[in-house]
Amino acid sequence: MDAGLLFYCSRRTSVCEKLIRRSAGWFQLPLAQVRVCTREERLNPNMAALLKDAAAVFVVSEAVAGRPLCSAALFRTLRVPIGGDGEPAGVLKLAGRETTGYLVESQDRAILILPDDPSEILEMLPAAFERLKMKFGLSGEIPKQKEIRFVIPTDEEDASPEQPATLPEPG
Repeated sequence: MDAGLLFYCSRRTSVCEKLIRRSAGWFQLPLAQVRVCTREERLNPNMAALLKDAAAVFVVSEAVAGRPLCSAALFRTLRVPIGGDGEPAGVLKLAGRETTGYLVESQDRAILILPDDPSEILEMLPAAFERLKMKFGLSGEIPKQKEIRFVIPTDEEDASPEQPATLPEPG
């Protein structure tokens, strides 16, 4: 089983690709194809091309108003009903700190709609891969997070409070 990656009006393509590729690798889910799309009229043809060969497609798009820019167009194409609150019905919401991503599923395919923000993607991937593991029978785990505390001095006399940083343990 392979996955595809589509960037739509995205700016942080390199770091987002590395993050998704590495995370998918923990589940033996190789990214077989990566595409870039900058026009809405090319979004559906690019998605169709990726879905021909890939069971899972990650779509990374600039976020506007708390959700990926491409989500509305994809929901229209996929005929996902939209509720009164503007949120799609029957779709798994992937919570980030400031944005929401989505996991849209059919019987044998999955589309992950993610914002173009690596820190937000990191927040969303554990829930997404938990669902993909069940759906596709994937094995693997996201490595445990290890919290590291460090102090950033602002000058000789005044040191800032400890700032937590989270890094994955080497695997």
